[in-house]
Amino acid sequence: MKDHQGIYQNLKHWLTKKIHIEQPQTKDISFEEQLIYLDPIFKCNSQEFSGAVCNDLLQTDPSLYLRQFKNALDSIAYWYCHGRAIPTYLPLPTSMLLSEEFVLQYEQYLIASQLPIGLIHVPILDYKNLELSLFENQLQQLQRLGLILELKNFSGSDSELIWLNSTYFKGVHLSIGFVRAAMMTTLSKERFDDLLITCKSNNHHTYVEGISLVHDFNFANKNEVEFCYGPLMMPPVSKHQLLKITISQLNQSFQSSPKKNLHYGK
Repeated sequence: MKDHQGIYQNLKHWLTKKIHIEQPQTKDISFEEQLIYLDPIFKCNSQEFSGAVCNDLLQTDPSLYLRQFKNALDSIAYWYCHGRAIPTYLPLPTSMLLSEEFVLQYEQYLIASQLPIGLIHVPILDYKNLELSLFENQLQQLQRLGLILELKNFSGSDSELIWLNSTYFKGVHLSIGFVRAAMMTTLSKERFDDLLITCKSNNHHTYVEGISLVHDFNFANKNEVEFCYGPLMMPPVSKHQLLKITISQLNQSFQSSPKKNLHYGK
């Protein structure tokens, strides 16, 4: 009987004992944070996935830019190791090209990455109203590194056309404001049409950025712009999610829309 009482007391003590659960003090390094910063780019005519813009490079601090630039190169290598040679767009503020130290570190990171030539596009930022002659040496240096130079946030001004008509750039990203102005006024539409004629004659790639309305996409597609991106096509994604993309969100929504019953009411 005493043995049974001892077992009962031990069991009661174990059941009533308070158990304290503490959170781990260190992060489990086996789980990588899913950073959402990539804008997928799609072909206008087919809405097939064709590349990605690294939004985390839209900043003005050179030190932070270089860290994010190195991370972007690592992401490109990650996709490449998974069998996807994804054209990647790494925006670059023009003002940073004036720093020799920045350009040297930029070049070293790029060479060390050993990525294939022609895979990286560099849309130039904040070039409006700046003298092209101040940056020609740096632009030539970027070209020699195998980078495809483009112009971002293009709004069709005369100063921007000077940059576009040089020999350094292979593409132009049209701002959504410029595109919507072309929908509204005759003068803006004429400037828009002239720009597209110039781009076609020079084999420049054309993009519309920031597409958020169906009207934006329809206008771009009707005017034979090659590529488009923005929240309507697909919201920003992580580098892991990017591997699974084949077609735009807009196309998927069209395909999943219920068909009208033509015999209804007859």
